[in-house]
Amino acid sequence: MAKIPERRRNTRIPVDFTVAVTMGRKILKWRAKEFSEFGVLLASKDKVNEKQLVGQDFRLALELNPDQPAITVTGIVAYASTTGLGVRFKNVPAHDQAALRYYVDARGIGKSEKNS
Repeated sequence: MAKIPERRRNTRIPVDFTVAVTMGRKILKWRAKEFSEFGVLLASKDKVNEKQLVGQDFRLALELNPDQPAITVTGIVAYASTTGLGVRFKNVPAHDQAALRYYVDARGIGKSEKNS
């Protein structure tokens, strides 16, 4: 049986940037692998039980551009898979939401590698 392609409401783009993840008093450096204006797929080298993190809130510092300060948002772990943790952003202020949207739009489908 052929697999039906997954339909998403938002464009997700492949990325590779650092995300500082605050879990309680710990700050861990993980890598963003996929990104949309509403969430991120994170990959970790740290010893964590990803399945136990589903449903937990994190504070994320997204280092989208090395020349600018990180955007800090709150997110909830929506799922854990073999590729990483899917984190959905929560209560993002309008100015940060606009910055996230701009980042995706500038690097989305049809954009050249020079724009990344």
